[in-house]
Amino acid sequence: MKKLHLKRKTEPAAGQAAEKKPRGRLIDNNKLMMLFSLLAAFGLWIWVAIEKSPVVEVTIPSVPVQIDMENSVPAQLNLQMFGQTEYYVDVTVTAKRFVASTLSAADVSVTAQTNYVDSAGTKSLQLRAAAANSKDFEITGLSQNYIDVYFDTYKEAEFAVLSRINAPEAGSVVEGCILGDPVFSRSTVIVSGPATEVNTVTGVVAVVTLDEPLAATTTLQPELQLQTESNETLSNVQIDSGDSDVTMTVPVLKSVVLPTTVTFRNTPAGYLNEPVPFTVSPSSVEAAIPVEQVGVVSSISVGTLDFADLESGFNRFTFEAADITDYIVTDNTTRFRVTVDMSGTTSASFTVPQANVSIVAQKDGFASTVASGNIANVRVIGTAEEVAALTNDMLFVELDLSETDIQAGEQTVEAHVFVRGSTKAWAYGTYPVRIRSTPAEPPATEPVS
Repeated sequence: MKKLHLKRKTEPAAGQAAEKKPRGRLIDNNKLMMLFSLLAAFGLWIWVAIEKSPVVEVTIPSVPVQIDMENSVPAQLNLQMFGQTEYYVDVTVTAKRFVASTLSAADVSVTAQTNYVDSAGTKSLQLRAAAANSKDFEITGLSQNYIDVYFDTYKEAEFAVLSRINAPEAGSVVEGCILGDPVFSRSTVIVSGPATEVNTVTGVVAVVTLDEPLAATTTLQPELQLQTESNETLSNVQIDSGDSDVTMTVPVLKSVVLPTTVTFRNTPAGYLNEPVPFTVSPSSVEAAIPVEQVGVVSSISVGTLDFADLESGFNRFTFEAADITDYIVTDNTTRFRVTVDMSGTTSASFTVPQANVSIVAQKDGFASTVASGNIANVRVIGTAEEVAALTNDMLFVELDLSETDIQAGEQTVEAHVFVRGSTKAWAYGTYPVRIRSTPAEPPATEPVS
């Protein structure tokens, strides 16, 4: 048999350096190798996802439609959109799966074409879609290719407010009372919207519905409704009542019999405590007054007389019952005859000096001056003692032009003459005064720093 000879591993001799293995080789570093493998796998996955990802079709919902009216054809024709102005469509696109998963409405732009809108009416606008950014996808369809938009010119019109009261079976007011004419906090309103629809409006009605008969004057909140020729509903027309809502005050009146009287204005001081003698025919009248004033009102004034309309002797006037605005005459009276007895007076002519003619209030936008001289032949009425004591310097004219129709240049206005320093004398009638008016310069404004 052959003998096996085993070689003994010998240790290096003392002082002999052992052979060293090389360090720093990447392949021998397990951690670095693992990181490299992960990065390579991720890169391979990215490459497959991009290059080999399947193409899919997705729908992006509720993409807003842009309707740019600035510098458009309808804008140049003064056409505006009315009714619905916001539109949304669903957009179908194809893209690789990894792109499709990131798409949203912000990635698509849908615009409506207004090129062919050249007149008022409902127009069908074609829609066009495009990518809104650099994402790689293809638009293949829209949920709708057209939208219907209503175009028209804008118009405003002013209407008086009419009233309509829907009463219960028991009536609008309690027994023994009548309903007065409603009073509105705003008598007119502005109706605005598309001209075609505004032109069909015939009025604006304030409608209130009562739950029970009214027993006292009441303020209500009505609903404003449009009246049209064909009773159609106008959804695009607005009613503008200003800064606050329109309220309707409904007077509740009660019929009473009261004596008649007349009211005086511009009364000389001496006649305030000693009224001039007058008569009214008929001397009493049946009238409906607010229930809150029953027992408070002691007479019915049939009209107002200015002392400038009174001359010496007997003065006779007629007033129509229909012109009384505070109350409603409920009997058969249609007019009243008033006689004022000034038989205890006399008259004389005087002259108002130019220096006593002044303007106390200007018309907005104008500067006016007195162009005429003295005002002659002013007839003054009064007691003999008062008239005898008068002088020309006691007569004055004060022009209030704030409510006068003023034009540039010279014009004549009618003025009242006032007597000062006398308690029982007044000027009869009105007198012409020449004025000269020029447009007023606007006030200077402080420069903005």
